[in-house]
Amino acid sequence: MAFASLVTQDFQAPPRRGPRTFVMHGQTYHLISDAAAGPDAIPRFCQLYFVDTRLATQSRIRNPVNSACRPDLLERLDILLREINPYARMFMYMTEIWNREQFAAAVENPARPPRTISMYFVRDSRDPGRRNEPAVREIAAVFVGNDGNPPENVDFVVYDRNPNPNVNYRRIPSTSRHTDPLLYPLLFPHGEQGWATYMPHEGPRRTRVNQNVSPKEYSCYRLAVRYDGLNEPNARFSAIHNSRFLFQQYACDHYVRVEASRLSYLRNNQDQLRSESYQGLMDHLAVQDVPQDQQHAVGRRVILPSSFAGSPRSMQLNYQDAMAIVRKFGKPDLFITFTCNPRWPEIVENLPPRVVSSDRPELVSRVFNLKLQDLMRDITEHHIFGRVEAFVYVVEFQKRGLPHAHILLILQEMYKPKVAEDVDQLIRAEIPDPDTERELYDIVVTNMMHGPCGVLNPACSCMVDGKCQKDFPKPFNSETQFRSAGGYPAYRRRDDGRA
Repeated sequence: MAFASLVTQDFQAPPRRGPRTFVMHGQTYHLISDAAAGPDAIPRFCQLYFVDTRLATQSRIRNPVNSACRPDLLERLDILLREINPYARMFMYMTEIWNREQFAAAVENPARPPRTISMYFVRDSRDPGRRNEPAVREIAAVFVGNDGNPPENVDFVVYDRNPNPNVNYRRIPSTSRHTDPLLYPLLFPHGEQGWATYMPHEGPRRTRVNQNVSPKEYSCYRLAVRYDGLNEPNARFSAIHNSRFLFQQYACDHYVRVEASRLSYLRNNQDQLRSESYQGLMDHLAVQDVPQDQQHAVGRRVILPSSFAGSPRSMQLNYQDAMAIVRKFGKPDLFITFTCNPRWPEIVENLPPRVVSSDRPELVSRVFNLKLQDLMRDITEHHIFGRVEAFVYVVEFQKRGLPHAHILLILQEMYKPKVAEDVDQLIRAEIPDPDTERELYDIVVTNMMHGPCGVLNPACSCMVDGKCQKDFPKPFNSETQFRSAGGYPAYRRRDDGRA
């Protein structure tokens, strides 16, 4: 049902079991095509609103991606959007003008070729604080041929057929307010427009320094769940949070746009970042990592500062901070992995009907972050492992979207594990007794069991060259073997019949 397309590099994730996930890879573009399809081409995207509903539905069904969709629902959605969506009405208006021009060229003056019909999508000329539904005339202006002067504040142009035959699509700027309603008409059926440059803050958040809404703030606003004061999932329907796989695309798309905005700022403000102060020093170091045939390539190098998360300088700075902690306080004593569980009650109880945790990445991330901070308070303030001298942790996301944290703890000297009994007080590598510890037993066998793999399941994802990457099954061990010189201890795994 979209008017425009989201295009990224073709990337096929390795086939694995589990929930379906949306993957974006490489450079991303938002493209819109000519309004009129070619003579033998199947209409797509905005071209579907350049024809009648019946032909548009037939064209959608012919697309293999929509083969499982019900034609009657596609037709009803098409009719609905043509009635209430200002962008659909704008393309229908362009269709009327195009038909009149084709008729005039064929009947009134056959010697004259049809003039080009162009639709100019304009930037927001209204009060930038207005967020209500736009009128058709506030979205775009249609011109026939070269008559009239096009508006000055143009975002992009759509032609009936592009005068340049080598250009089939036009790029929609990522900063355009039209991007969201053109790509996601089912999420914004009334044409609610997205973030735009110089969108002002409203209320107490507007200050002399912070006057405009950033792309990140706008995305957070859209991702927030609003219950109108009632803590009930059905108190207010949100099309965004109920759109399942489309919501994954929407969230990834917004993240890419936020990052693109930051990169654009850094690219255009290299002087303010004082990049020249370390450009010369870093150039001769970086040249060691550049192939010989590219060392004299013409161009401008853009430096990403350490404030940009994920940049080489950011990663190097974090690494140096971690090493400085180790130099001062000694090697870590505990290595803890904290993994998100999609069956947590805080996640399950806030999922709408027919929506699974993989369809709500923002809910999963929020719950995980709250629980992670609660765990860190238990460790650093409540001292469940003893008093902590220093700690470092990093959060990573698995390929299926679930986050997990790797935590390193450096304990004060009196709380450091020094003998095997100290290790047994902290770590148990055995299955609990279901008769005496039923709750703990259920948790372990549900969430902490590996496999089966090996000869029982050679196709398990952990198997490489016929061997488990995690070295399961582990050998039995009657008692913990503590290695004071360093390395992982051999945990106690008694042969009690439960392994």
